[in-house]
Amino acid sequence: MSSETRRKILEAARKAFSKYGYDGVSMEEIAREAGVKKALIYYYFPSKDKLFEEVWREALEELESHLFAVTEETNSYFAKIKKFLKSYVDFVLNKTVLNEIIEKEKSTVRFEEEKWSKLRERYESFIKRVEELIEEGKKQNYVYKDLDSRAAAELIVNSFGDVPKDKRLLQNIQEMILRGLLNVKTEEGR
Repeated sequence: MSSETRRKILEAARKAFSKYGYDGVSMEEIAREAGVKKALIYYYFPSKDKLFEEVWREALEELESHLFAVTEETNSYFAKIKKFLKSYVDFVLNKTVLNEIIEKEKSTVRFEEEKWSKLRERYESFIKRVEELIEEGKKQNYVYKDLDSRAAAELIVNSFGDVPKDKRLLQNIQEMILRGLLNVKTEEGR
């Protein structure tokens, strides 16, 4: 069996989960979308849960990679946080299938105790990286010292998800987050 077949199954599952959510999709529908027999899906993924875990993990990893790649392009914290937030807006607007997968099932993954523990750990790791980015800004006196980094990370990650995919609205949200986080208006305005 090929990695191409596995990829085709994952792509079909991405589309289905993004459109209908975990509970709204059957393995038969995914098989039909992928153009394979249902038994072949089970060859690669022993259950719908395992298939969903892989799809959600990949989506979150792609989001994280997309966001943090831009932070490595500069040493300036001011530029870094602006690029990070702009990158989040770009992801929401341009990677709609991946964003829908993450947003549709985020609360399920975060709050169902046992079933999604691996995905919850992965999500917590992502939130921790955002928190660390905020802490970096505190150390460099760009971010308010008394700001709760965890709360700010949660706010950032949850601000862009469940809003209309309107570029202007998302840019306004981005600007509000920047103004709430930073204790300066410009890089030189420290």
